[in-house]
Amino acid sequence: MRSADVIVIGAGVIGASIAWHLAKAGVPVHLVDQSGPAAAPGATWASAGGLRSQGRHGPEQALSLAAARRWPTLADELGADLEVSLGGHLHIAETEAEQAAVATRVAEDRAAGLDIHLVEGAALREIVPGLTPRALSGAWTPGDGQAHPGRVAAACTAAAVRLGARTRFGAVARPVVRGDRVVAVDVGGVRLAADRVVLATGAWSVGLLAGLGLHLPLRWRGLQMLLSEVASPSLAPTVTGVGRNLSLKQTPSGQFMVGGRWLAEPVGESFASRPFADHVARQWATACAVLPELAGLAVAQVWSGAEAQSLDALPFIGPAGPEGLYLAAGFSNHGFQISPAVGALVAEDLTSGPAPLLAAFRPERAAGVDPVRAAAFATEPLLC
Repeated sequence: MRSADVIVIGAGVIGASIAWHLAKAGVPVHLVDQSGPAAAPGATWASAGGLRSQGRHGPEQALSLAAARRWPTLADELGADLEVSLGGHLHIAETEAEQAAVATRVAEDRAAGLDIHLVEGAALREIVPGLTPRALSGAWTPGDGQAHPGRVAAACTAAAVRLGARTRFGAVARPVVRGDRVVAVDVGGVRLAADRVVLATGAWSVGLLAGLGLHLPLRWRGLQMLLSEVASPSLAPTVTGVGRNLSLKQTPSGQFMVGGRWLAEPVGESFASRPFADHVARQWATACAVLPELAGLAVAQVWSGAEAQSLDALPFIGPAGPEGLYLAAGFSNHGFQISPAVGALVAEDLTSGPAPLLAAFRPERAAGVDPVRAAAFATEPLLC
């Protein structure tokens, strides 16, 4: 048996960030994963990479603000090109009712300390020149943008290793429980002893927790993404809309990436999925409706990955089940932007005592969930 103070299972952007921040704090840490950093079909591999701080709900707002302060310098901290582009984020309204929703978002986010502005008319077209004429107003956060999730996960992993962390990739990892506490992780038959184990395993958390007798209101879903052919640069910010299932951005390569909450079709029992043809057509049509110039482009690539969702759309972060087990999962389609803050706060939680900003995410909140409601959530039909 080889020992570490903490073993982090899961080398997506959340797990890699946690491992890096623990290593920065001088904690002996192992990062293990059945594949490697940001591997398919995990949520990091499939992520659109949006850095959206506006429109966050409840306690996640404070995490988002903390993370937003990190992104401008994160590449320097990690010593890597993360393809960070802080071109802003625009959330549009196309009806009077949606305008009221945008105005409310701006007021609430501004009160929380976010640099956000209500823009209307010609100001919208200055931000996005080809924007649909249906757009009436928008919530504009100039400090938001995008980055490359795979590069971030790989850079966090490399930075952790430089600080002394050890990695083991390529084998399934499972916590080992003795009595009422976790004592090790079995990684493909090799047992690694640990005082504490962090599950940052995304969709795989559902089965790992069930194997430990824990049943939280978590489920996995396949979400699909589209990528256009290469075009001339024309869109600097990321774009969403009140009445749109849409996340739209143009990558540094010139390709337009279209995401949102478009569900993919599960294939087998290995968290694999494939895009729904109908959803692909509707997803692309949604993007073209918001940015009409896209109608002249073709879809070049379609893919989908596995995402862990919680009943209240907030992640579970904190001790769970057997003593020594710590959970960081259920980020519900919007964990990438907050990953630097999550990594720092989990490291604080594990080394210095409870991190106040994580109090609302503790897994014990699931004790108050109606079992019937939780069961309905887990078996909800795949509709979009």
